[in-house]
Amino acid sequence: MADLIQRFKASAAPHFVTLSCMQALADGTEKTLIFSGFIAEVAGAWCYVTAGHVLRALDKAVDAGSTFTVWRLGDQTAAQGRFDDTAIPFEFAREEWLVIESEDQGLDYAVIGLHDHFRRQLEAGGVVPLERSSWALPSPSEDAQWVLMGVPSESITYDGVTNLHARLVIVRLFPVAAPAIAGARANNQIFARLIDGSEEVVADADGLSGGPVFAVFPYNGVWKYAVIGVQSGWYRQQRLVAFCPWTTFAAELESAIESARKELQNRE
Repeated sequence: MADLIQRFKASAAPHFVTLSCMQALADGTEKTLIFSGFIAEVAGAWCYVTAGHVLRALDKAVDAGSTFTVWRLGDQTAAQGRFDDTAIPFEFAREEWLVIESEDQGLDYAVIGLHDHFRRQLEAGGVVPLERSSWALPSPSEDAQWVLMGVPSESITYDGVTNLHARLVIVRLFPVAAPAIAGARANNQIFARLIDGSEEVVADADGLSGGPVFAVFPYNGVWKYAVIGVQSGWYRQQRLVAFCPWTTFAAELESAIESARKELQNRE
């Protein structure tokens, strides 16, 4: 299994991209933030995907007096789990994000279409989007393995000048029923437990929000993988994660993009 995970990491890492920034709090102190996310191609457009509550937290911080600067997109592939000052400067425009987020209902998506300028830079760095053929519905089976990819907050270090480092982790998951405290969120989320031994990989899932959840499965004698969700919640005591299905959201997003294009063409 360890060998399978390493081979999966080598294949899937090009889809994973972080979003980082510097936060200046109202009291004058500064924090370094790195968010997990991934690149998906939807209706021909490159989209950056993360969790909706990430954007909600930023909005609340701004309302409380924080400012955010030095936004960057980090390509994990070449760095092998370490980020530095070669990351791509990113123009963060809050109004361009589509956020569907309801804490009570368990909806938790945020996505932004990437301009060609950022797409070209990501392509040059080896980033590969998850295409439609790599989308799947979460369907537990004896053969499939679920894994979560992300950057835990515990691994982030910053020298205060230029060097920003973090560690990409792959955490194996075991599907479980929704915990009782999930309530209505169970209607829109899938739940899984971090498999025993994951403590050696990650002590806490904080920072993994927005990371992709994959199913790894055998197909005609070859191991394949497909994205099945966007990591959303963390139940620390039970070591459970909650994630929102990707394919259902992506299909609606695809339809919206295609409709917008047709409307634009009709106007022209």
